[in-house]
Amino acid sequence: QLFNIFYIQHCRPVAVLIIIMAQLGKSSLLNVALRAYQSSHIRASLLGSSSVASRFLSNSASIFQQADTKAEEAKDAKEEAPKQESEQKTEDTTAKDSKASLLHTLKKDIRETLSSDVPVFSATKLYTGSVLKPEEYTGTSELVVTKQERTGWQKAFDTLGEKTGLGSVLDRIRGVKVSDTAAFQKGKDFVEDIKEKYETTDHPLLHKVEEVKSNFATGSESSMAMHEIRIRDPYFNLNQFVKCVKFDAPSVTKAFLTHDLETLKLHCGSELIERFTGIFSHFAAAGHFDDPTILFVGDVEIVEIRRMEDDPFIIIQFHCQQLKCTRDKFGNVIDGAADAIQRVYYFWGLQQEKVGVITAEGKVLPPRWVIKDMMWQSRLALV
Repeated sequence: QLFNIFYIQHCRPVAVLIIIMAQLGKSSLLNVALRAYQSSHIRASLLGSSSVASRFLSNSASIFQQADTKAEEAKDAKEEAPKQESEQKTEDTTAKDSKASLLHTLKKDIRETLSSDVPVFSATKLYTGSVLKPEEYTGTSELVVTKQERTGWQKAFDTLGEKTGLGSVLDRIRGVKVSDTAAFQKGKDFVEDIKEKYETTDHPLLHKVEEVKSNFATGSESSMAMHEIRIRDPYFNLNQFVKCVKFDAPSVTKAFLTHDLETLKLHCGSELIERFTGIFSHFAAAGHFDDPTILFVGDVEIVEIRRMEDDPFIIIQFHCQQLKCTRDKFGNVIDGAADAIQRVYYFWGLQQEKVGVITAEGKVLPPRWVIKDMMWQSRLALV
């Protein structure tokens, strides 16, 4: 009955059902669920669920089928040859252990997928707590002269001079600098002339070569931005970043609708705060305010990854379902309606800071992403 209910709901909570059956040890129910999964309709429905859950369910069907086949073969062998009773017990035990191990692995991986142990925290909020201050160095800062040890090449050179009696000649050779010779200077001037002609030429072929060389050496703009992100935050994960931004979306949007500048200052850059100050001042002078009710916040999507002012810059978008209702200072509706629902698309431009923060407890916080720009647009009115 539970499985039929989940089937009607397009198999979205199948992972929860599998966890329940695994915890209860109902292997027969799990067999039914896995056999039902083999049908193309349920398999297509599961494609929208967790990739880890789908992968393990798909693998589980074949593993359970192999385990059942082994159990049947062991049963037939028992009826035909009683002498093989000990081997049959071993095979039965192996099949049971295989099922138990599979149940344990399946439950563990689905639980990790549905409720990740990685904590979700704010990606844009400024840390205002106490930070760890580095200890001041109080040791000596005087220079000390030390004797430099001779390298193996220098020792071999000295030994050769002592055996051949040409120590003074070798010392003069060793003291000669190649860069001071006339031949080196002529070659250097020739190379500089060729380089100058190459850089000042207008031949289209050479321009094409330079363009290809530049693209090959530096890569695309998004790859360069990701490289810089990894340098500043080696443990950066794009999926985790999306979760953290979605964690910030309701609070920042709420602060924007309620004209809460103090909260916005913790997430946004100074230029954007100046824009908000002008917008909010205009609304306050007119005595108008928007209804801050947010009904739903959609998933966060990555629009573009690029570099801006030598800093990584990520543009994201998400949508909210909120009420389209503007009131005056007396509470009268001057735009929209009290029950008018609209879908508003928000675009954020996030810029990564150069360094992170080390708290007083020693916890390392990655560089935060400052909201440098924000755009919003109402696209669709929902009835």
